[in-house]
Amino acid sequence: MRAAAALLGVLGVAAVGPAAWAAERPLRVAAATVCADQYVLALADRVQIAALSPDAIDPTLSLMAEQAAGLPRLSPSAETYLDAGVDVLVTNAWSDHQTVAMVERFGVTVVRIPLVDSLDAVAEATTAVARALGQADRGRVLVAGLRQRMEAVAAAPNGAGRMGLYLRPGGGTAAAGSFVDTIMSKAGLRNKATEQGLAGWASTDLERFIADPPEVIVTSFFESPYPGSGRAFSSHPAFTRRAANLKRADVPGAMWVCSGWMLAEAAAHLNAELAR
Repeated sequence: MRAAAALLGVLGVAAVGPAAWAAERPLRVAAATVCADQYVLALADRVQIAALSPDAIDPTLSLMAEQAAGLPRLSPSAETYLDAGVDVLVTNAWSDHQTVAMVERFGVTVVRIPLVDSLDAVAEATTAVARALGQADRGRVLVAGLRQRMEAVAAAPNGAGRMGLYLRPGGGTAAAGSFVDTIMSKAGLRNKATEQGLAGWASTDLERFIADPPEVIVTSFFESPYPGSGRAFSSHPAFTRRAANLKRADVPGAMWVCSGWMLAEAAAHLNAELAR
């Protein structure tokens, strides 16, 4: 296993890029999370991909589920990655620290994707991942597309200053300090969660929603097929009655499952929904 040779540190992305690899085979890459899947599938050559996460083919979570079809998927563990001969592991900065530490001890390069809320930070994280995969040119193209689509939304926002509230099925919301808030702002919406005094990733309660609803609800993950107590908010009769009289813009959860290059898709989709 080749030892890491260079350190790439960009806004919290701890990524070590290999100085060289054997000419007889490509750099072998694995994604440990569905967020990492999106980066690996967008940036790596197919022949480079040693493994994706178990959720890579779930279209409710992965924007690139179709591209993931036919590729190996592994449950995250140091043993499985080492057995697969992985050279670079891409994962979330906030998860599975034990596995990450173990593979690093065996010389695997680890790229940690940060949770960020600004376009510049997303671009820098994308650049860092691309370099670690030996795909710097592809990273530049992806970043250019991200910026171009975001600028197009910001230049013609359809939110028109309306009050919006982001909701997940369990009542989760997002205020200033989250990438959802960044996208809502690009599309011209005011964020009701922020104006209610919330910050970052937060929750709203049903009584407040009923008594003081927004003009527009921005929903995500409502299309998920998985039932459970996490849907208690969205399945409550009081919510469904109130929501039926509100304008609604639904953004597929896979478009912003994390703060990655996919946010360009989320922004364009939200802006189109607001026009509708």
